[in-house]
Amino acid sequence: MYYSLTYQSQQKLFTTAEEAWHRLRAGQVWLQMHDCILIDYLLVPHSMQCIVQGRLRMGASKFLHISPLTNEQLLIVFGELGKLGKEYPFCGTYELYHASKCFAELGKAGYYSLPYPLSVILQAKHKRSGAGLPAVRVDEIA
Repeated sequence: MYYSLTYQSQQKLFTTAEEAWHRLRAGQVWLQMHDCILIDYLLVPHSMQCIVQGRLRMGASKFLHISPLTNEQLLIVFGELGKLGKEYPFCGTYELYHASKCFAELGKAGYYSLPYPLSVILQAKHKRSGAGLPAVRVDEIA
């Protein structure tokens, strides 16, 4: 089963790249402890959005929103997580293109069978990133 998880905070989740990598690693470990696999993500200063695969045994909270995803919704969320494009370093799209520190399965070619062919996922991400949304610049993080 696939889920969309969104964690939001009034306080910044990170202010430096090092803190962002630490936050991503902590999120990945937390998901593994709950028998879930991080498929894709987008980490911005006040929120982290994820697509996870597994069987979640917890409920939503004030800061964590959890939604099961149908196949149709899954592609929409893949596109949403690609909205900042392949040059924003704290997302699965960046991992996919740059083979950087890979937290999500999207960046690990061949390790985990993704729910759609990579070409379909890339098409959904490309459509969304071309929507004219403002990108978060690295200097805005600090």
